[in-house]
Amino acid sequence: LFTCDELRDEVLPTVGVRLEDRAGGTRWNREDPDVMMKEIAEKKAKETEMKTSKLEKKLAAKEKELDKVKSSMIKPTDLFKTDEFKEWDEAGVPMTLANGDPISGGQIKKKKKLVDKQTKVYNDLMVKTGGSPQELLDATQKEVDSLKHQLSKLSLS
Repeated sequence: LFTCDELRDEVLPTVGVRLEDRAGGTRWNREDPDVMMKEIAEKKAKETEMKTSKLEKKLAAKEKELDKVKSSMIKPTDLFKTDEFKEWDEAGVPMTLANGDPISGGQIKKKKKLVDKQTKVYNDLMVKTGGSPQELLDATQKEVDSLKHQLSKLSLS
């Protein structure tokens, strides 16, 4: 079957023969080989474009998933451990700025909400991965790399 398809799609068009499968049997026509080769090239380009588009969408989704895993791996107590702040409470909520100024009550409340949200996300990740999120990160990174490789192969062909 593969050989028949190859003969119909690759060999016969080069000599100007078009085979058409119909309900009543196969029909053949003589046509200009240049026109047929152009049609084949356009069809292959369209198929490649569709495959590329599909892979790009899949890659975008996987990269988004990878970013989510990376951000979920941050311990809630380390969320605000940056040079911007000087002191934190036991939950990791910043209390004073790096210059020594105290953080306003409203800002503390916002930061507390973010820490609570990160705690939930972090704990969910730990439950989902059985306490080893690095394996999920590595697997997701591997999928992203594989999709990038597939895309590069398509763009070279």
